[in-house]
Amino acid sequence: MRMRQLEAFRATIVNGTISSAAKSMKTTQPTISRLLADLEYSLKLNLLHRRKGRVVPTPEGMAFYRKLDEVFDAFSKLQNMAEDLSRDKKQEIRIISLGALSISIVPEILEEFSSNHPDVSIILNTTDVKSYFNMIMDEDLDIAFGNQMGEQPGVEQVILAKVDYVCALPPNHPLCEKDIINEEDLIGEKLIALDSDDVLAFHQHTDLYKRINPITQFSTQHSANAYSLVKQGLCCGVLEPFSAPIWAASGVNIRPFRSKISYKYSAYFKENRKQNWVIRELLEIAERKFKKYESS
Repeated sequence: MRMRQLEAFRATIVNGTISSAAKSMKTTQPTISRLLADLEYSLKLNLLHRRKGRVVPTPEGMAFYRKLDEVFDAFSKLQNMAEDLSRDKKQEIRIISLGALSISIVPEILEEFSSNHPDVSIILNTTDVKSYFNMIMDEDLDIAFGNQMGEQPGVEQVILAKVDYVCALPPNHPLCEKDIINEEDLIGEKLIALDSDDVLAFHQHTDLYKRINPITQFSTQHSANAYSLVKQGLCCGVLEPFSAPIWAASGVNIRPFRSKISYKYSAYFKENRKQNWVIRELLEIAERKFKKYESS
């Protein structure tokens, strides 16, 4: 048996025809036919029935395929482990984050991690919501931080915290006199809307707007945009708390909001990398850093 023969057999079973197997392996039909014949000869088994252009595994062929699938699964895990070892040797990690976290809590996480591992190079990139899940599937990515979203095959999700949003008020706004902002305080106010889509949904904001019917001239999915508009005095907002201290330093007034609006935040990484030391340590640090924002 040779690996190429096993690949040809597996591709033929998966694709159903020799021609499709040839395309998937970027070779020719005669090459696949020869590899299959050589495999059957070496095993002294009839693995396939040929029927009108299609191939159907014999009972022996199906039994062989099941074991072969286990071998390829083990081989894939071995490849992933080798990639992890190679990356560890290079001492480089790659992280993505949604915008608000990239300028607030993620730097706190990386401050602690880098103090423990000063020789590790860290690549941090910020992405928009629509690109977030696609980037999680990148083989070179170690971990991602963002809002809790839907499930994705092959991706592990760890919820880090359920977080209460805060009320952001423009400088000198009349509501700044209050220590806590209640829902009824925002009735008739200019309030920025947070856009929902099929990836990221702000259902609690939608329900709030229905109850209080604010003036919503502006809408966005990006926290920095929302806080910038508040700073300019264009509206108020019920926004994420992570970057609130940064904006408070530039004049935005931050107050607790009642009734509560809370959303979950998660870390994401590929399931086959959950045992990697980088993932374990970043998760442990992130869980501690997010804990201070946990909804009471």
